Amino acid sequence: MKRQTSRKRRHQKGSLKRVRYRDRKLWWRFQWRKPGERNATTKWLGKCNKMSRDAAQAEVDRILEPINVGVPACNPSMMTLSDYIDTEFLEVKREKWRKDSTTPTNLGILNNHLRPALGSKLIHLISRKELQAFLNQKALDQKSYSLVQHLHSFMGEIFEMAFADGLIRVNPARSTMIPKCKPSKPKPIMTPEEIESVLKALDIRERLIFFLATPGGGMRPSEIDGLKVGDIGEDRLSIVRRMYRGSEGDPKSRKSEREVPITPRTAALLAQYRKLLVDDRPDAWLFPSENLKRPLRYSNVFRRKIRPALAKIGLGHINFQAMRRTFASQSHAGGVNAKIRSDIMGNTVDVNENEYTQTPFDVKQKAMQQVEKRLLH
Repeated sequence: MKRQTSRKRRHQKGSLKRVRYRDRKLWWRFQWRKPGERNATTKWLGKCNKMSRDAAQAEVDRILEPINVGVPACNPSMMTLSDYIDTEFLEVKREKWRKDSTTPTNLGILNNHLRPALGSKLIHLISRKELQAFLNQKALDQKSYSLVQHLHSFMGEIFEMAFADGLIRVNPARSTMIPKCKPSKPKPIMTPEEIESVLKALDIRERLIFFLATPGGGMRPSEIDGLKVGDIGEDRLSIVRRMYRGSEGDPKSRKSEREVPITPRTAALLAQYRKLLVDDRPDAWLFPSENLKRPLRYSNVFRRKIRPALAKIGLGHINFQAMRRTFASQSHAGGVNAKIRSDIMGNTVDVNENEYTQTPFDVKQKAMQQVEKRLLH
């Protein structure tokens, strides 16, 4: 006869997440375990647009209150940084991070850099000096500014959350600084003359892809892959989906779901290309693969067709990021304001101005002449 053992009761926090429900709207979903039951219990608390996180958390506390009576909570003094990242930080951040792109990237940064160095330390014993020394070492190891900046941001968010939870008395990351890192690689952009040279060097399909990524709106390659024939209007392209690493999904962000105006040159290229399509129905892919039910992968087209053509005319250093950066920079040089540029490209004004837009030399030269004329006239 088997010996009956009583299962130790543990203090529960449950899992509160924003999840798309049957109506495709975001709802608050709460899951927890009732005493004596192995499987989790699920309750849909309400729509996110009608119920704040604080209200949802209050409902969670009400549900768990009778379950946690007399059960001691976890001892904060024994929680390591890795424990806190797993149990608290990621529970919140996973709701915001995109599963197909942002989540793998951010988890890679946390798991390959922050956890090995500091993950085993008790969170309330980690000091500002330790965090600053960690960042300084990354800079000495010749890590990129982007990586060090991400680590600095993650540390600030993690310790600020721990401070709000009462696990630490001060946020040690708040006063850390990003050290001087190795110089960033140059961010090239193309001149109008180079763009014309590329267009002449490409066949019609690759020419249209390049055009949409550069002068035709600075579209992301995943958005170009996700276009269907029905997304083409008389005067605009509707960005309503993207294809990322072979998976169809929503656009990258809320601003990414947009309408890109079709210029006369874009319209001419589209009309020429559509004559070659085997399937021109609205639900057909604009850029199908050999299997018409699937779109092509831009990485394959770029590697096999576009990059060799760029290399032949001396532009082998140009990639899709440079194409998108070219649209932002040349439209800025042409007098298009930042708000309009960001609305066309589907990002924020801050990102458009500080990450994408570069000032062409001829624009800087003209500005210097204007300054000189004003000061020395």
